[in-house]
Amino acid sequence: PSTCAATGTEQCVGRTTKQQTARGASMAGSACLLRTLVFVAAVAAAGAVCSNDCPLQPAWASDGECDDGGPGAEYSGCPWGTDCADCGVREMSPPPPPMPPGAPACSSVLDLVLVFDESGSMFSAANDVKDFGETLVTAFNLGVTETQLSIITFAGTASLELSMSTNLMAARAVINSYRPDGATNIAAAVDLALSTLNTEGRLGVRGVVFLITDGVTSNIYGTDKDAINSAANLKGAGFTLYAIGIGAASEQTLEAMASSPASQYAFLGSTVAEVASTFSDLCTTIASPKIPPSPPPPRPPPRPPIVSPQFPPPPANPTRVCAEDCQFSMDGICDDGGDGSQYAACIVYGSDCTDCGERVLYPSPPPPPAPPLPPPPPPSPSPPSSPPQPPPPSPPPPPSSPPPVIPPFPPPPRPPPSPPSPFPPPPMS
Repeated sequence: PSTCAATGTEQCVGRTTKQQTARGASMAGSACLLRTLVFVAAVAAAGAVCSNDCPLQPAWASDGECDDGGPGAEYSGCPWGTDCADCGVREMSPPPPPMPPGAPACSSVLDLVLVFDESGSMFSAANDVKDFGETLVTAFNLGVTETQLSIITFAGTASLELSMSTNLMAARAVINSYRPDGATNIAAAVDLALSTLNTEGRLGVRGVVFLITDGVTSNIYGTDKDAINSAANLKGAGFTLYAIGIGAASEQTLEAMASSPASQYAFLGSTVAEVASTFSDLCTTIASPKIPPSPPPPRPPPRPPIVSPQFPPPPANPTRVCAEDCQFSMDGICDDGGDGSQYAACIVYGSDCTDCGERVLYPSPPPPPAPPLPPPPPPSPSPPSSPPQPPPPSPPPPPSSPPPVIPPFPPPPRPPPSPPSPFPPPPMS
């Protein structure tokens, strides 16, 4: 008897014996085709997906390995439900529910690049990443005079999924198409973000990169040093980098990549939900309105990948430093950013002693002496003093009763003239 494959698009092959007549084969084939059409209708009515066309990798369909990226899949090379023979019937994804009303979008003049790790290790968190991505893209007012948005995903390579845009629907569609698979190449993603801001960013508008990853660089694409070096180039070009990690991501790498201070621009959470809770109001976190808004300076040209720190002339009593605290210490490559180093991947100078040798730290010069205090101001002039005034005269005593008036006595009467003498006067001698 003839049999049919239990799929929606496979051809119904009648497995008949060579002795079957042509008419019998034709009847069997017609019956099998009818059963196939009934099966396809039943699958569609049940809201399921089942095909074997795998448009991205046709050879992967029906090869004995599930390749559609769903539960139990070994690979993600086929779109959902297009490797039915190996994966079984998949439920058709319902349309995403409408977004609940949330807080009003934040207004900010910004060129924002969202960078999502789409490597295979993110598969179990894919739905959480989509939800978080939806929160991020709807947090901003998109417009030619407000925020412009770009989206990059990366696994073994980095892909610009959305060029600088103000189209919210296009951004949501990119987020909804997120499907993790492959290795991890963080440096490629940071390099692509820098190129996007340089070519599509607006002059005089702040450029911000928000990167989220759950791992470290795969060996075939280098090491985390390359990611740190790419981040240094991006920051040197005047852009801001948020380095966000989940689970097994390296906290030291995140802090070395992030803008300064790392306490503000680097974060490691155990789950996507923890990260989403921390950055639920990303717009306000990145760019709250400032009063007054000062015009940003022009962007400087990109700096060379490695810039050795410049040290002042050696003063007396230097301090010698030799430690192995760097995450890349003792790997045969000098990474502390000093003389002769190949990378500047260590946060602390002198923390890769085996590879770089002993380093010398010079104390900061003493502060200049304080300027002399200004002389005290002269005393304010006092008004001229008036000459001493004599005391006022004593008031006259009160008048007393006048003394009694005594009438004057009359003068005594004159004596009468004496009579002439009868004797002659004596002679003159």
